[in-house]
Amino acid sequence: MSLVVVAPIGWGLLRWIRRSYEQKRISEQGLLLVAIGLFFGLAHSIGLASMSGSGWVVIGAIAFAVFVGVSRVLMTRARSQLGHSSQGVNLLLLRVFALGQRSDQLFQSLSLHWRHIGSILMIAGPDLLNTTIEPHEFLDFVTGKLARRFIDSPQTLAQRLKERDLEPDLDRRFRVNDFFCYNDTWRLALLSLLETSDVVLMDLRSFSQQRAGCIFEINTLIHGVPVEQVVLLVDNTTDTAFLQKTIQT
Repeated sequence: MSLVVVAPIGWGLLRWIRRSYEQKRISEQGLLLVAIGLFFGLAHSIGLASMSGSGWVVIGAIAFAVFVGVSRVLMTRARSQLGHSSQGVNLLLLRVFALGQRSDQLFQSLSLHWRHIGSILMIAGPDLLNTTIEPHEFLDFVTGKLARRFIDSPQTLAQRLKERDLEPDLDRRFRVNDFFCYNDTWRLALLSLLETSDVVLMDLRSFSQQRAGCIFEINTLIHGVPVEQVVLLVDNTTDTAFLQKTIQT
């Protein structure tokens, strides 16, 4: 019976989080802080109630409401003093999808700093799915509607490009814009993203002759992007001889 009562409340809360995130009233970092604040308030109110009476159980809810209200006011005031920021420096992240955990470590280090400068754009892949999934995308996944976010035509790509979020959140951090592509649409998406990105970082660790997709990306970069706007990341797992040959060709 309790599940029947709680489930609609939980679903309504998820929908509220989605709307708030899409309307930029909350960021994923803000959402994490709110969750921590709620847990902290409830845990301490239960402890107080067990020692001082059941009336103290509401103190957690009051403290949480004050925390959210004060945070909102302070962030809004800070943003008004700094002024609305224009679009930042947008970075396109390209990579070898087979890197797995190494991709995740690079993305974590990069986003920690870069998202105070501008947005990170990338073609979505399984290597960073757990790291970059956003609240509205998670809700689409839970409801089986994630397929509608995949780019299956030039028209869909144009719509996804239009929906990019390139403005900072209230906490002054920019968002990650990931593009879900099929095997026959990622090249088209790459061309469009290169045209609208300021700089490109390409992670070529584990690059070899078998990485046909990366070879296409390198050729596209050389033909369409000024060299001073591109950084190639390599290590001892990179076939540097083949990389040099590809670039020279």
